[in-house]
Amino acid sequence: MVAGVRIVVVSTANVAEATVTLRDLGCAVRTASPLELPSRYTRGIDALVVEAGDDAEVGRFVLQRVRALGEHIPTLLAVQTSQLTRVDPRWAYDDLVLQPYVPQELYVRLRTLEWRASEFSGPERIKLGALVIDLSAHEAAVGGRALSLTPREFALLTLLARHRGRVLTRATLLREVWGARSTESRSLDVHIRRLRSALGAEVSLVTVRGVGYRLGEAPDGVVREAPVSVSVSVSVSPEGDSR
Repeated sequence: MVAGVRIVVVSTANVAEATVTLRDLGCAVRTASPLELPSRYTRGIDALVVEAGDDAEVGRFVLQRVRALGEHIPTLLAVQTSQLTRVDPRWAYDDLVLQPYVPQELYVRLRTLEWRASEFSGPERIKLGALVIDLSAHEAAVGGRALSLTPREFALLTLLARHRGRVLTRATLLREVWGARSTESRSLDVHIRRLRSALGAEVSLVTVRGVGYRLGEAPDGVVREAPVSVSVSVSVSPEGDSR
C-alpha cells in the first residue's frame, strides 16, 4: 500500500502538483526545491518524485545530484509530453510519469516503485519486473508462478538478470555458465528456448542477432504484481544430459 509512505516531491512550482494527490492517498509528503541539497531531503524517505514539468533539464540536474549520493532511492520522474524526447534513460530514474497527473496512474506507479524496492531488500534476491530470483533458496518465480528450472537454466537466468538491460554475448554466456572453453553452442540455444518458454510474456528474453541475448521487462512495460503474501518458490529439477 502507498498509504503511510514517506515521499519527497522536488519541484520548481510553489505548490507541487503531486502533493495534493499524494496526501489524499495518505502519504507523508514534503516538498523540496531543485536547488536544495539532496542530502537534506532524501534521508529516511521511501520514494522521490522529481517534477520537471516543461523543463527536462531540471529533472536531469536533480537526478544527477541524487545519484551522486551513492544510494538507491526509488525515483519517479515527471515531465510534460513536450519534454519526452529530451529525457535520457541514462539519467537513472526508476519510472516516468506524465504531467498533468492522472491520480490513478500516479498511485499505481508509486505502488510499483514501493514493491520493487521491498523486493531488493536483500543482496540474495534479484527483481526484474514480474520476475523474482531468490539466490539463497535457489528459487525463481514470475508473477508468483513458480518456475521449474534445471541448475544450468537457473544459472543462465541469474546471469542474464544480473545484467538486465544489457546484451550478453553467446561467448560470455558459454564461458560463465558452461565453462571457460565450452563449445556447447547448441545446448545454449536449447536452454534459451526453454527459458523463454518458462518466462512467458511477462519477461522479455530478446535475441540480438549475431551478438547474444538481453533480459528485460515485458515489452509493454507493465509490471504484473504478485500478491505480497504469496510465497515465492520453485522446484529445481535434476539436470539431465540434454539439459
